[in-house]
Amino acid sequence: MSATRTRSSERWSPTEVAALLHALEPLAEPGAPACAVSVRDRRVELTLDPAALHGRAPSPADVPAHHVLVHAGRLVGAVENALRSFGWAPRTVVATDADARPLAAVSATRRRPATPMDLVRRRVDRRPGGAASPRYAAPADASRVVDVAHAAASRGAWLHLLNGPTRDGVPAWRTPATVPADTLTLDLPWRRDPVLAVCTHVDGVREAVLAGVVLERAVVEAALRGLQVEAHVEAFDDAAVRAATLAAAEHETGVGHAALRLFP
Repeated sequence: MSATRTRSSERWSPTEVAALLHALEPLAEPGAPACAVSVRDRRVELTLDPAALHGRAPSPADVPAHHVLVHAGRLVGAVENALRSFGWAPRTVVATDADARPLAAVSATRRRPATPMDLVRRRVDRRPGGAASPRYAAPADASRVVDVAHAAASRGAWLHLLNGPTRDGVPAWRTPATVPADTLTLDLPWRRDPVLAVCTHVDGVREAVLAGVVLERAVVEAALRGLQVEAHVEAFDDAAVRAATLAAAEHETGVGHAALRLFP
């Protein structure tokens, strides 16, 4: 991930810019998809780098892998959390074309007081084993699973429980869980831990990015509740896996973009 900034009479302070870039660090580890981040005035732009993705000059036939778009969405989610934490209301615009420059832009539209939860969300430790709240020894119980699903869902993307019953589209978690008819090529402890899928109504570039935003929010909200998240995204590079995610759901239609296992 690369970053640039420009000067303006209405730009963020150096402290705010540093906080924005710091929020992206957990998602900028070696091996992460190439994405350029630019800070312009009070606007953060994210653009995919096709040359870095393919190791050569891009061709018209190149299409970024699905997990690359989801990763870009996670960066957007991290920026939104950071903006809220130092008193800005974010407005996000996501393109429908992966080649768009920028692919996504997050602007600070107006001042709004940061809430205590806004501050905690920016400081949550998103590394494996990290959390912002006391650890729990109990399994991921119904209340915490439902809380994560409610808090993370937005913008036409939501979390669907794959291995248990739902009530009005919300997880109604019970243990032991059931193994879904289609395991989506994922080898998971289906009978022990809740597994949620990030879903949207249709399959497209914009929807994949928005799914990444919800995935990032779910990781943060789970950590706030003493839970860890094991995210599985690359299996959903297969369009057949995305289409099969909600095939067995009685009251849900759409496609899946990632699966999240919640555990203590």
